[in-house]
Amino acid sequence: MKFLLHQGLGYSTVHQIGDYLRSHGTGHHWIERYRGSIFVIVSDQADEMILRQEFSGLLDAVNEKETDG
Repeated sequence: MKFLLHQGLGYSTVHQIGDYLRSHGTGHHWIERYRGSIFVIVSDQADEMILRQEFSGLLDAVNEKETDG
């Protein structure tokens, strides 16, 4: 699942999210930057739930077809 980081937030926020996922989830995530936007991508459903519950104020879930090249 792909999540878009809200505008104005940067890599320090991404690092905080990554640290949380490594501590409380599977830690299987990666970061992509595309046209000035930062995305956090997770492949595990447990990590997806963490992002939806703990970071919903910082991230928006996106439809992958919207961002594919």
